[in-house]
Amino acid sequence: MATTNLFVELIVIGVGAACWVLLFMLGLIGVESFPLKAAPAYPVLVFLLPLVYVLGIISDRVADFLFDKFFSGPLRARYFAERRDYQDARRLVISASSRLANMHDYGRTRIRICRGWALNALLIALALQFVMRTHAITAPGSEVALTWGAAACVLLSMASWWSWYMLCSMEYLKIHEHAEFLRQTSYHEPVKIAA
Repeated sequence: MATTNLFVELIVIGVGAACWVLLFMLGLIGVESFPLKAAPAYPVLVFLLPLVYVLGIISDRVADFLFDKFFSGPLRARYFAERRDYQDARRLVISASSRLANMHDYGRTRIRICRGWALNALLIALALQFVMRTHAITAPGSEVALTWGAAACVLLSMASWWSWYMLCSMEYLKIHEHAEFLRQTSYHEPVKIAA
């Protein structure tokens, strides 16, 4: 996977993590005491981008741990008896062909983004409820807006989980089928020799 792709992927996940972290901070210290004054855009971005990136890494690792612990095992067991069988098949597919490796990398990127947002959207929903419960929101309609916002985030979390599930199922199936094909044909991508 290209470094740029991985960076963008972690930024996409990190934006969701930054949202719920900010909302929980607003709930803890109060909206009125949070410094929301206008600031020059570039200095703020220079500071926030690395923070969002780090939050993306942390959020991705937590989501990976939780999904592996609760969801991935039964899904993987449909096609592979052991985790090691999957890892061996994946190594075979990736080492045999750069075209297949790129295709699987693209699939893994989508899987990680869906997994990260399944967690982040749920935490954003909880953070919105936390803000509503810890502070008397006085603006007209704000409580309704926060409630609908939380409901929308729960739906986004469920949709992200479903997308992760479908993408992961397809990934395991493709790895299984490609590995079987490569084992049967002993196919390897031709090595290009410089003249």
